[in-house]
Amino acid sequence: MTGKRLIRGAAAITAAVTMLSGCYFFPDEEKLLDPPTIAPDEVAYSTFTARNKTIESAVNLTGYVRSRVEKECYFTGYTGRIKNVYVRAGDFVEEGDLIAEMNVGELEYLLRIQEYKVQAAQLRYNSTGSQADRLQLDIEQSTLDMYRSEYEGSKSLAPISGQVSYVFKINPGTEFDPYKVIARIVDPGALCVTATCEDDRTFEVGDKVTVTVDKDVYEATVSYTPKEAKADGADDTKTLYVDFDGTPPSFAFLGSLADIKKVRAVAENAVVIPKNLIKTDGDRTYVQVYENGEKKDRDVTVGITNATEAEIVSGLSAGEAVIIR
Repeated sequence: MTGKRLIRGAAAITAAVTMLSGCYFFPDEEKLLDPPTIAPDEVAYSTFTARNKTIESAVNLTGYVRSRVEKECYFTGYTGRIKNVYVRAGDFVEEGDLIAEMNVGELEYLLRIQEYKVQAAQLRYNSTGSQADRLQLDIEQSTLDMYRSEYEGSKSLAPISGQVSYVFKINPGTEFDPYKVIARIVDPGALCVTATCEDDRTFEVGDKVTVTVDKDVYEATVSYTPKEAKADGADDTKTLYVDFDGTPPSFAFLGSLADIKKVRAVAENAVVIPKNLIKTDGDRTYVQVYENGEKKDRDVTVGITNATEAEIVSGLSAGEAVIIR
């Protein structure tokens, strides 16, 4: 019995020692850390700095330089072959000058012979006074009139004095139809600008405008508008006429593009921002500004506007940053 008790005691001691030694190898429990704090990113804004500048509101049209006095040259007789064209663009001509003529073949000879026949018929009728001779005289005269009409129709004469602005390029011997324009003559001292104007309320007679032709700017005045055309019952009720105040462009610019500009309003040294930065909410008009690191709404009063910019009359100063996005 004594031996068994000793064995049991030893076993108990061994188990206790084992348990104590096992606890020694487990680490101490770690303290829980606080969750990390995430700072929000700072918001970045794109801004536009309001600035002082001149702003204007204007109406713009594009037209062409032309002459108020313009006539066309053509043949009136018949389809024939060109004998010659006697002018070139830029030439000065006098009313009645020969511009071009057709090859009439034997027509000129027939015309001269027919003149003799009329003279002979006239002499016979003067001598006899008979009804038959009178009838023959009328026949010969009618034939002469026909030849003369054909001969005159074979020639194109200048209807006015002026400068040739256009000549149809054609070689001698080429067939050409009657009433087809072979040349155009204008008065170079009556140059103006015409443009299509859909809104007859935009321009008034007497309005001062500027006209730009090939980068040169000319002072000009509106002289005729669609409103007057409608009142006059004209066929063309959409053309605006503008006359140059001083020396017009040179004749070389006839037919060139011309930009017409009418300034409606202008403000100098105004506070100006892009028009698309202005916001509305009902009757309220405002912009968003970047102030002291924050975005703030700012009520403003808008003045002159054009296609891209706006004048800020109150509520914003030059140098302030207006938020784009």
